[in-house]
This record gives sequence, C-alpha cells and structure tokens, in this order.
Amino acid sequence: MNYLYIANWKMNLSYSQSLDFCTNNIDQLNALVYSAQVVLCPSFVALGPIAQVLKKSSITIGAQNCSEFESGSYTGEVSAASLAEIGVSYCIVGHSERRIYFGETTEKIIKKINLLYANAMMPIICIGENKEEFLQKKTIHALTEQLEPILKTFVHQQYKHIIIAYEPFWAIGTGIIPENTYLEEISIWLKNYVAEFAPDCTMQLLYGGSINEKNIHQLKTIKLIDGFLIGGASTNFETFCGIIKIG
Repeated sequence: MNYLYIANWKMNLSYSQSLDFCTNNIDQLNALVYSAQVVLCPSFVALGPIAQVLKKSSITIGAQNCSEFESGSYTGEVSAASLAEIGVSYCIVGHSERRIYFGETTEKIIKKINLLYANAMMPIICIGENKEEFLQKKTIHALTEQLEPILKTFVHQQYKHIIIAYEPFWAIGTGIIPENTYLEEISIWLKNYVAEFAPDCTMQLLYGGSINEKNIHQLKTIKLIDGFLIGGASTNFETFCGIIKIG
C-alpha cells in the first residue's frame, strides 16, 4: 500500500529554510514518490516558490489553512481560489491548533471544505479529542460532534472522496502516541461512521500526533490507517525520509 504522507511544517521553517528543504533534496524527494504519496505543506509565503521548484516533480503541495470566505474585505486571509491558482492540491482544515488558538469552529471548517472542493482541492479534515475527553472515555462522543455536521454536508454536496486525519489533541507534540488497540478501535469506528453517511464515498484515514522514526513501524501495523499527518518530524529531511522508508 502506498501511504499518504502529509508534511505539516506549521511555523517551524522560515521562507529560505523551506526553499532549501526542497531545492537541496529534489532528487531524493522525487525518489520517495515511487513508494508513497508525499504532500508538503509550508507556510503561505513559501507556497508559490516551492510550487515552482517542484513543478516537474511528483511531489504535491498543500496549504496549512485557507479562508472561510470566497473573497472580500478580510484582511490577512488567503482564499481557496488563490491557493488553487498557484498549484496547491491539498489543504489542512480543522487542525487542533486552529481550533484551540484561533477559535475555529465546525461551521467555519465546513465553509472551508466547500470552498476547497469548489476549487478542485482536497481538504485534509482534522479531528481529535482532548486529554480530558480521552481520560473520561468520551472520544467517540467528541469525534461524533466534530464529524457529524461535516458528513451531513458531504451527503448534500455528493463529494466522492474524503480525507480524515485523526489527531488526539493530547498526543500532538508530546512524544506520546496511543496504544495500537486504541487506534484500531478508533479506526474501525471512523471508517464505519463515514460509510454510514456517505456509502458511495471513498476515504483515506490518516493518523497524526508525535510521529517519529521510533514509533512509525508500530503505527504502520494498523491496517486501516492509510497515511500520516506529520508535524515537527517532517521539517528534518533525513527524519522525514526515514519515516517514509521504515516498513
């Protein structure tokens, strides 16, 4: 199986560092796509130049966010249409950091999803529970609250493919990942839940949260996981390559 690897650089690499990552490793990056789908998500300012650097490669470009508005007087926002024009194919929406630090709501996430699909881009829809919900065994309840309104939108719009990134909030940046049995249970539930709402829709399920070279082999033994959303570990090229190559 060719896993989908999303490299979410967040605000960790500067403009020049982002370009260097791609220009210095272009041949190795091209070699990776023979066994994997690779999507790089740099900051907004680096998206256009990196898209040009990788134009003739098989590496895909993704954005870390987009505006919920199509256009208008929204200072500092970046529209889905603008992202599509420079060659962006994927966009992360609903990441826990957006929810926690910027008050991103499910309503806003749905607007972004609709705009991304309308501009022929694939949203990477992030969901997850916080530590309190995890400890109180309320994960399914939390995921249902986040997913149900989104999936109802899918039914009305008749989208044909969905990518969901399950990221437990409490695992992001902590170095801790859930046990395999826990991830297997969540994966089964997620696949079944999506199938109930959109039986004709294909789905890729990603895992994200403290992924590194030490735990990726364990994560790859979970058969229902189709790929990974990788944060800090993806900013180091050797580490990122190691994660992809480890079987």
